[in-house]
Amino acid sequence: MADMFDKQTRSRIMRAVRTAETEPEERLAVALKALGLRFRRNDARIFGRPDFVFRRARLAVFVDGDFWHGRSWFQEGTAPATNADFWIDKFERNRRRDRLVNCELRRGDWSVLRLWASDVRKAPIASAGRVRARLRRLARLRRPLPVTGPQSRRRSRHSSA
Repeated sequence: MADMFDKQTRSRIMRAVRTAETEPEERLAVALKALGLRFRRNDARIFGRPDFVFRRARLAVFVDGDFWHGRSWFQEGTAPATNADFWIDKFERNRRRDRLVNCELRRGDWSVLRLWASDVRKAPIASAGRVRARLRRLARLRRPLPVTGPQSRRRSRHSSA
C-alpha cells in the first residue's frame, strides 16, 4: 500500500510521535495504580530510561511501540510499504539497542519486562497483572533465606544475659 501523505507531511507526522507518556503507558499507569503499585516513570538514573521502574524490586518495565520496535517485521516479516530498507535497518538497530539495554540492566541485577503497546492498549489490566506477577516472583526470589544452624540461636532482645 502506498503512503497517503507526501514526504514532508509524513516526516512531520513521524517527528510528532511521542517517546514518553504515550497513551498505552498512561493506560498501564492507571491500571498499576489501581493495583496499589508504586513506581517511577521514565527514570533517567536507570540505564535505558525504562517507562516504569520499581526500585525496591529492581524491575524495569518497557512499553515498546509495535511500529518502532518492528513487531510486524520480526513476527511476520511485514515491512512498511515505503522506504522499506530504511525501516528494516531502523527496526534492527532498535532491537540491538533493546538487547543491549536488557543485558546491561540484568548485569546490574535488574529484571526487565517488555510489553507491546498494542497488548497494553487492548488489555491494560492484564498487562498490569503481568507486572504484579513479576514483582511477586522477584519478591520471593530476593527474600533472604532463613538462617539455620548455630547462628539461628541468637538471643532475642527480651532474653536475659
